[in-house]
Amino acid sequence: MTPRTQAQNVIYLKHLKYEYRNRGRAFIGMETMAKYSAGSDREAFFQAYYELEVINQRILEHMSKPLGVDYQANWFMRSGLNIFSYVSWRFVSPQQLVDIIIPYIPKLQEMESLANPAHKLFFAYIVAQEKAQLDASRAAKQESWDSGAKILREFTEKQAKVFKTSL
Repeated sequence: MTPRTQAQNVIYLKHLKYEYRNRGRAFIGMETMAKYSAGSDREAFFQAYYELEVINQRILEHMSKPLGVDYQANWFMRSGLNIFSYVSWRFVSPQQLVDIIIPYIPKLQEMESLANPAHKLFFAYIVAQEKAQLDASRAAKQESWDSGAKILREFTEKQAKVFKTSL
């Protein structure tokens, strides 16, 4: 890999910091959605998504020092996310999730292309888990929330085996 230009470095760091914040917010939101969707037709989906975010947090925490980045939501952000998630789990549609994820994947791919080769596995995972979220959201839209949950669980189980030995 050729060294990044200053402009590429700015883009890489911007995407990397955003991804850490995004995963932190997703963890908080999915934890709340999984809790409050219990007993609904969306329970399995939000629980599976939360379980994916638990693994994501472990991986991000493991990589924070080598990458020189971290994110901890403050009390205000956590409270706002909890309130938003408590209300929104009832109304969010799979299409809304698809619409959020699709434009985000190219940013992750750009970040992956600019990353240090020593961190290739980490960035490949970041892109793969986002694609799994997209596939799951599409399945939830086309079939059912449970179909989407199945995709998330399969991805999580596969990744847990891979990273269990490396973390």
